[in-house]
Amino acid sequence: MRKKTAVFLLIFLLGITLFPLKVKADMGPKPKITIIVTNPPEEEYYLDILVNYDLPLYDNLKGKRDLFDQTKLSLLENYSENGWYPALAHGTRRKLWGNLKGHRKDQTMVHTFGYFGVPDRYKIIVVTPDNRVAVSREIERVSYASTIYYDYKTGAVTEQKGLSLAWTYMKQFLMSLLPTLIIEGFVLVLFRYKKAETLAVFFFTNVITTAVMTLFMSTSLLKLGLYSSYAVFFFVEVIVAIAEALAYLLLFHEGSIRKRIAYAATANIVSSFAMLPLMYLEYLLFL
Repeated sequence: MRKKTAVFLLIFLLGITLFPLKVKADMGPKPKITIIVTNPPEEEYYLDILVNYDLPLYDNLKGKRDLFDQTKLSLLENYSENGWYPALAHGTRRKLWGNLKGHRKDQTMVHTFGYFGVPDRYKIIVVTPDNRVAVSREIERVSYASTIYYDYKTGAVTEQKGLSLAWTYMKQFLMSLLPTLIIEGFVLVLFRYKKAETLAVFFFTNVITTAVMTLFMSTSLLKLGLYSSYAVFFFVEVIVAIAEALAYLLLFHEGSIRKRIAYAATANIVSSFAMLPLMYLEYLLFL
């Protein structure tokens, strides 16, 4: 009876987890650069990002060029210094969306660039209200979604500090540990493990493996983004499942060897699929 219950639970979790993912291959978070301009002018200016690779394939302003000041737009389109050219005004290898004009927020202007054409290295280019061109230093995008502060008056560029990376890891660890303990603990009950020492081994093993998983997945979410991280997740989950199976095989003192291995496999399969929606939530919260 308990085996049928475990199988039903697994099928149910697989169903509710995988169904939402079968929508649109293009859904979900994309690479993004947010540039917050401090001390912006009152008059209209344009801001773009410079990239330094060849053969742009996408006209990112297709059908919209007549909406812009043609003098300012021409300055961007014709800019080319040492192989650097504007991503929106000139084009990119892969599609990029953004807004040359930005939008005002309090005392700043916010410009957002996103989608798969977001570069790893770039510069900021500004066409001032009186049609002068200013270019920032080269910037390296260190995470999948990054926020940059650009001082319009001085041209200084700083990255948003935000919370420490250690605290980010800690938040993800806590968000992952509780569901893991609940799900795998429920499977533990289904397999009729009852001894206090078994529960202690179960608890400390999951604390350790969740900490290891968090180190890999936090880094993956920051550097690679959500969907690439799913592939990393399943690879790391296989290693975690093997490690937990060995721990239970050696440290559990009740149940047969076959039962210990079966529990480790079932618990990790169920929890890994149930964690997929949680990864999406973690990604949105952290980035």
